[in-house]
Amino acid sequence: MHADDLFGLIDRLGKSDRIEFATHVVGDFLREWGLHNLAYAGLNMPCRAGGAPLLAVTYSNEWQKHYAQKGYVDIDPIVRSGLGGILPIDWTLINRDDPTLRRFFGEAQELDVGAQGMSIPIRGRHGEFAIFTVTASVTPREWEAMRGGLMRELMIVAWNFHATALQICGADNGGAPVRLPLREASCLRWKALGKKDDEIAEILEISPHTVRFHLESARARLSTANTTHTVAKALSLGLINMSFEPAHLIGRRNRPPIFGR
Repeated sequence: MHADDLFGLIDRLGKSDRIEFATHVVGDFLREWGLHNLAYAGLNMPCRAGGAPLLAVTYSNEWQKHYAQKGYVDIDPIVRSGLGGILPIDWTLINRDDPTLRRFFGEAQELDVGAQGMSIPIRGRHGEFAIFTVTASVTPREWEAMRGGLMRELMIVAWNFHATALQICGADNGGAPVRLPLREASCLRWKALGKKDDEIAEILEISPHTVRFHLESARARLSTANTTHTVAKALSLGLINMSFEPAHLIGRRNRPPIFGR
């Protein structure tokens, strides 16, 4: 996954004016990663039209109808886990000893949901809650090999899809704006570009310890679970400028030469 591709997706999402278009854009993008379906559910959304749930799914019509008829929202372990936490939910780690849950996942697979899945809970600053899910039709071994490399990108896509959903439903931007000090934003920017702590330290000519301090400070400021979550949220809130790095933040030995001097 190239950073330019990811940020191109974020740019297209930002231009979406309908949730169906945003779903189409992200769905095509995720299928290039070998993923199968996506689902987004936003609850308590601060929309001008009211607080009805906002849904966007690429599941088959058969599964959507079956899910509603069976009242599966009441037993869905992804919904239950998401409501109680903030960390990503890997479907392979969900206990399926209960026959009802085994039947739930078996029917989902039969109706083309996908054998494996990852769900990312999102708790927004307006008090809203959302779950962003992707699925894959792969074996457990294939899923184990691919999920680690996808996690950072999935978090970023999830938070930016949520930001687009808020924009589309006309959410107010009220509340105190979040601001990041330049050093924190800079460290997050390089993290978004895939740099490691020691590489960021070399670019900015600061210690790896100082890099970690700035990343942790940004995490606390944005109330996120980890650095990947922090990067995703900062991108969705427009707190990271990916187009350039202020020259005075880059260490002198890493600055490009200025001709004529």
